[in-house]
Amino acid sequence: MKTDWNLIRDMMSAAIDTCERIEACGYSETDRDASTVLAGQDVSVYEMLVSAWTYPENIRYQIIRSRHDNQNDLPYVPEAARILIAMAQASAELIDANVSATTEADVRRMIDWFRNKAAPKVEEAISNKRVI
Repeated sequence: MKTDWNLIRDMMSAAIDTCERIEACGYSETDRDASTVLAGQDVSVYEMLVSAWTYPENIRYQIIRSRHDNQNDLPYVPEAARILIAMAQASAELIDANVSATTEADVRRMIDWFRNKAAPKVEEAISNKRVI
């Protein structure tokens, strides 16, 4: 079964877009008690934020159960999953970080490495192996 990279891309984009919008509206910890109505109920900003990190956690477990039901349990964490986890963790550290120009340059070099070295060289090595 092929990975649905567009679904993963949509998931990550939804999270990034939401975080960006929350920051752009000027959110701070003092806004946690602000409330709005959702589905006929008052909900606080903090409740929405908690939901925004627990919803994907719950979906993760649903995906794990679905994999199990389809006899597709993972015997190990796939390399691509490790890449996504590490990049998401590094990305999360940039939120409100005000990093130095050196650190930003290092991040941009890493992005370039991913795009211009990692993927092309892995593709090349696998292609070369299969030709032989």
